[in-house]
Amino acid sequence: MTNYVLTSDIYKGYKHAGPKAKADINQFLGEVGYQILDLDLPIKRIQKLGYRIFKLPHLFKNKDADKIIFQYPMYTVFLTKAIIKEVRRQTNAKLIFVIHDYEAIRKYKGDQKFFKDEVAIFNAADCLIVHSQAMKDKMRQNGVTTPMVILGAFDYYNPQKLVENHEYHQSICFAGNLEKSSFLTKLKLQHSHAYLFGMDPAPQYPSNISYEGLYQAEELPKYLKGDFGLVWDGTSLDGNGGIYADYQHYNAPHKTSLYLSSGMPVIVWSQAAISKFVLDEHVGIAVESLENLDETLQNISADEYFELQANAQKLAAKLRNGMMIKNAIHQAEEIIDQNGVKTK
Repeated sequence: MTNYVLTSDIYKGYKHAGPKAKADINQFLGEVGYQILDLDLPIKRIQKLGYRIFKLPHLFKNKDADKIIFQYPMYTVFLTKAIIKEVRRQTNAKLIFVIHDYEAIRKYKGDQKFFKDEVAIFNAADCLIVHSQAMKDKMRQNGVTTPMVILGAFDYYNPQKLVENHEYHQSICFAGNLEKSSFLTKLKLQHSHAYLFGMDPAPQYPSNISYEGLYQAEELPKYLKGDFGLVWDGTSLDGNGGIYADYQHYNAPHKTSLYLSSGMPVIVWSQAAISKFVLDEHVGIAVESLENLDETLQNISADEYFELQANAQKLAAKLRNGMMIKNAIHQAEEIIDQNGVKTK
């Protein structure tokens, strides 16, 4: 029997980190024998119908599948439902969803039709791999009954050298979509420095903040600089403001793994779901606000910083080898072995 990973990404080829999380899972699972089915799903409605009628029935034909890992979302509810139906019709495979984004509380927040569709999709799987306990609790609250495994943090394929700081300079690094990170324009630093990487920077930033450029996701770790990687979203310095800020209560941001896989400790919002993982692993600090970031950085001694850095470097080895996803899938298999495979 063969194991498969189903992937489709509308952002493939873009010069940002959007496609990387799915690509990394493909790579890590490919290393342990999974075959990758990279689906080039259409966007237009009539083309989706054609794909459903003519291509999809052949996708699993004559495939003796044991496990099928579905990288969700695939950005088409119609074809997602159709793929699940074909998996059940043509195989006896265990169907495990790796959740990259819980769209009902993010992109489609307030859309009741999508909300119901997504619950039905999740309940059609045998097991879900979710970001955090908070995400699991939210899904349960919203009607998802499928067993779940908590990932904790995403792995990150990173062949670049670790960021090794031999002196503590009280500096931070931020990488991401700078256009939706408007809190950076309000950041006031006097004694520390912030290095920014990403697309669509603001025309001007306050003093001690410098824009360092845009790089492909695979190359970016080579250029990172600073003592801490900052994981923050929204419009305000207190962690609130906007849909993406609220989403921090549930998700495990991929940029956390960018920093940690580079051996760089992180600063996260204390109310964010990822803060538990960071504090449990002792690879960073959690703060209520960035209003007093200067003081926060000054209050960390060099010895405390280098302990966090050492822990981040140990964790980096695991993230670079796909240990998080491999362990999560092993847990999911054990759950399915106990509960059996759904047939509808």
